[in-house]
Amino acid sequence: MKEILDTQPFATVGRGTRAVARLPADLVGIAGIAAVSALLLLIVDVSSPVLRAAVGFLLLFVAPGYALVSVLFPRENLSPKTTATPLFAQTLSVSGVERAALAFGLSVALLPLFGIGIALTPYTFSSTAVVGFISGFVLVCAFLAGIRRVRVPEQNRYEFSFSRAYDTVHAALFGTNSAVHTAVNLLLVASMLIALSSVGYALVSPQDGEQYTELQLLTEDDNGELVAADYETTTAPNESVSLAIDIENQEQSEQAYTAVVQEQWVDDGEVFDRIEHDRLEYTLADGESTQDVVSMTPEAESGTVRMAVLLYDESVPESPTIENADRSTYLWVTIDGGDADAVGGDTDDEVDEEDNDDDDDDEDDDD
Repeated sequence: MKEILDTQPFATVGRGTRAVARLPADLVGIAGIAAVSALLLLIVDVSSPVLRAAVGFLLLFVAPGYALVSVLFPRENLSPKTTATPLFAQTLSVSGVERAALAFGLSVALLPLFGIGIALTPYTFSSTAVVGFISGFVLVCAFLAGIRRVRVPEQNRYEFSFSRAYDTVHAALFGTNSAVHTAVNLLLVASMLIALSSVGYALVSPQDGEQYTELQLLTEDDNGELVAADYETTTAPNESVSLAIDIENQEQSEQAYTAVVQEQWVDDGEVFDRIEHDRLEYTLADGESTQDVVSMTPEAESGTVRMAVLLYDESVPESPTIENADRSTYLWVTIDGGDADAVGGDTDDEVDEEDNDDDDDDEDDDD
């Protein structure tokens, strides 16, 4: 058995195990926080508020600052014989308490810089961008800190000690002779942790943002581009009017829509007759939009009619109207130069858009 254990493969594993054991525990822990945070918040997307708050607190207020401190101060103590390049020379000895204070302070100071960095990238400011940006920063700094520590003589190299950290924290909280002072210390620490965890949860939680659907009518300009101007508002009898129905889904989820195209006759603000020209169905993913060009030939032979598009999120009622539509937009069209006032139209406002989610019947103002 001894001969088997003395073979080269086991000896190699032993050396590898000792090498792993010599890895800086604090740097491994900081890198682990960044990796686990990215895993839980970006890939798994955990929904537990407590877990998101705990992970967010460590990622935002501990990991970045500690990683940067580790890069700046790789030594436990200074040696007069130690030489370093002018740009990377450590000139101060930093205790464990000072490292903890600097880690928190630098983390807070770095957050605005992370925000500026994200703003300079093509990515929008979101929980995904925040977590990804900070996690990447922590991993890079942990790698650089590991390289710097390896280059420091072992007797001067900083080594994190769990027992020493525990003794320091215990002495700070319970090292007083007064029970009142101990209670105040615990209360202050708990209050700070709760406050910072709340901020961390807010920053790393998904931002719902505004949910809406945009509906508008567009027309082609001289360059063939779709624009919301210069609409074709006059046509001859039996001639069509071409318009593009533009729908954009910002409802934070996939949405099905039905668009009903109507020709409406209006008198004194009241629709006294209507004809349905077309009914179109769309299914759009979140953030997706569609521009569908349709041709509408008014049935009217003269006068002014209202060509309306009624948009419904779900089922279409038996009698679609502007009042029961989720959203609507319309265009006044004059047939053969007819007088708009004869049928209650007003061609000064060529296109009107409505969102009946708020029960706003603005079409009565177009008389």
